[in-house]
Amino acid sequence: MQEIKDFKKSETIDSTTEIWMAIMSMDPYLLNQLLDDEIDYEDIGKQKFIKKLNDRFQNHRTLGDSELLLDLDHCKSCNCDQPICKFIGNVSGKHFGLYFDIQKGKIMDIYHCNWYGNIDFSNPF
Repeated sequence: MQEIKDFKKSETIDSTTEIWMAIMSMDPYLLNQLLDDEIDYEDIGKQKFIKKLNDRFQNHRTLGDSELLLDLDHCKSCNCDQPICKFIGNVSGKHFGLYFDIQKGKIMDIYHCNWYGNIDFSNPF
């Protein structure tokens, strides 16, 4: 699991890492600067996507989280075992997953993934 301070030690930080750090610090204003205006994130657009993330950030703050930790997991559904970024509250332990569609080193889309981790398909309710 990675903390923000782990990334700050690096001498070179690429644009994907900058976005990870903005999410980890729960900073919607920085996300607005970093995310590409031309990408239709999660098919809802940049501004609605940032608002959706900010709603999650507010929920995490309510739970006592001051930052999110980053861990990797794998999608168990539509992205068929592709890696996803799992952002975990530093106090609450509550988490959410984001899939980063990266092609040739450039982010093409980011969207929520709800099918990761240890999912028990034998008991759907």
